[in-house]
Amino acid sequence: MVTASAAIACASGPKKLSAAELAAQAHAAAQVLVQDGCYECLLEARETYERVAVGPSRRPLIVPMFETELLIALREKEFAMDASGALDRARTLFAELPPEVDGARYLAIVDAVPRDAMGVPQIEELAFRRERASYIPKIDAEIAWLASGPLQPVVRQYLSLSIDCKYLHRGQSAGRALTVSTDRNVPADAPPLIAYRLATCDSVKADVLESLKARVPRFSDTAIFRARLLALDAQRTGGAGARPLLAEAREHFPASPSVTYLNGNFQQAIGDCREALRFYDETLALKPLHENALLGRTVCLTYLKRQDDAIATATRMIELRTFNMHEAYFWRAWIQHDRKVLPAARADITSAKAIASSGNIHRLAGIIEYDQDDLDIAERDLRAAKDASGGGADCVARWYLGLVAVKRTKAPEAAANFEEAMGCYERAAQVSEAGLRAMEANADIDPDFKARQIEGFKAAVEEDRSQQYAAAFNAANYFAQAGNRDKARVLIEVAAKDPTLEKVVAELRKIIGG
Repeated sequence: MVTASAAIACASGPKKLSAAELAAQAHAAAQVLVQDGCYECLLEARETYERVAVGPSRRPLIVPMFETELLIALREKEFAMDASGALDRARTLFAELPPEVDGARYLAIVDAVPRDAMGVPQIEELAFRRERASYIPKIDAEIAWLASGPLQPVVRQYLSLSIDCKYLHRGQSAGRALTVSTDRNVPADAPPLIAYRLATCDSVKADVLESLKARVPRFSDTAIFRARLLALDAQRTGGAGARPLLAEAREHFPASPSVTYLNGNFQQAIGDCREALRFYDETLALKPLHENALLGRTVCLTYLKRQDDAIATATRMIELRTFNMHEAYFWRAWIQHDRKVLPAARADITSAKAIASSGNIHRLAGIIEYDQDDLDIAERDLRAAKDASGGGADCVARWYLGLVAVKRTKAPEAAANFEEAMGCYERAAQVSEAGLRAMEANADIDPDFKARQIEGFKAAVEEDRSQQYAAAFNAANYFAQAGNRDKARVLIEVAAKDPTLEKVVAELRKIIGG
C-alpha cells in the first residue's frame, strides 16, 4: 500500500529536463564563457556546444558554435599558434548556417588577421601579408559591415578590433590619415572578452589586464602581454615580476612560439644563456625558420663556448638567407677570429659588411684586417665604428686605431689615438662604477640577478681601468717617441696607477726624465 506521504514525496522529485531545455541551459552557460573571453573559457564553450548540439537541439546552436570557432581562431593567432583546426571547424558549419549569416565573409575577416609577429618568422609574416594585400583596401568597409548583422555584438566587435589592430597603418600607403584611434579606452562595463582585446590592441594596458585577471582568474592569456612590458627593463631590473607571468604563459600556452621565444629572450637578457637555449630550442621546434630564435641560439652558444654548435646555427641562418643573416656572418667571423682562422673570419665579416653597416661589424672587420696587416681598410673600418651609432663609447676601435698607427710607425698618430682610447676607457669605468653603486644599493631586485650584475660590474671596472692605464702608457711612450716629453710625463703618471705596469713605467721615466 502506498501512503499519501510517499506519494507526495515522489511527486516533489526533480523534473527531468527535455533535450531542448538541456540545450538552452548549456547555451546560456557557454555564452557566459564566451563573454568571460579567456582561451580556456572559449575551449570550454566549444566543448559545451559539441556535447549538446545533437538532434533537434543542434540547429539553434549552429551560429553560437560558429562564433566560438571564430573567436578561438583569433585567440590562437594572437599567440602565433596554429589556428587551422578552429578555421576548419568553422568551415564545416557553413552548410548549416542560416541564410542571413554570411559565413564566408566572417571567415575571410578572421583569415586576414595576421598572427603575432613575435612568434612568426619574418619570411612567413611577409608572405602572409603579401598574399592578403588585395584585402587591405576592403578593411574599412568590413569594419563598417561588422557594426551590425546576425552575430552577437561582442563577437562582431572582437572581429572588428582584431582586423583593425593588425592593420593600423593601412591608410598611410594611400596618402590618407589613420581612421582608427591609437589609444582606445576600455569602458568599465566592457565584457572581459572585449576589455582584453582593447587592452592589447594599440598598446598594452597592464592595469586593465591585471584587473581583468582578478575578475576572471582563468584569464592567463593576459600574462604574456604583462610580461612583455616587464621584460623590456629586464637588463636593468632582472625582471623579477616577469618570471611568474612568463611561467604562467608557458604553462597555459606551451604551443605558442610567441611565449617560448619571449621566455628565451628574457633569459638571455638577464644573462642566463643556458636557460635561454632551452626556450629557443622549443621555439625552433614549433617554428624552424624563426630567425630571432636562431640568432639568440647562435649568440648564447657562442658565449657558452659551444663554438661548433654556434657555427652550425649561424650557417643555418645563412643557408635560409634570413633577414638578420648579417648577424650570422658576424658571429661566425667572431668565432673564426677567436680561433685565429683569419681567412675564414675575413670572408665572413666582409659578407656581413656587404649586407649591413653597424659599429660591431666595422669594429670586428677592422680588428681582423689589422691582424692581416691590411692597414688602409682596417683604418677605414675602425673609423666607421667610431662614427656609428654609439661609437662615442667604442674604446676598442680607438685602441686598434692606435695599433694601426704603430704598425705604420706613425708615433704622433699612435699617441693621439691611445690618448683618446685612455679617455674612453676612463669614462667606461666611471659608468660601470656608477652602475655598481646603484646595483649594490638596490634592494628591490631579483637577488640572483643582482649578484650576477654586481660581479659583472666589478669585472668591467677592473678591465676598463686596466685598459685605461695601458692606453695611458702607450700614449706616453709614443708621445715621447714623437718628441713631446711634457705630454709623455703627464700620461706616465696616469699609467703609474696600475701596479702591474711598475717596471715599464720606471723604464719610460728614465727615458723621458722626471
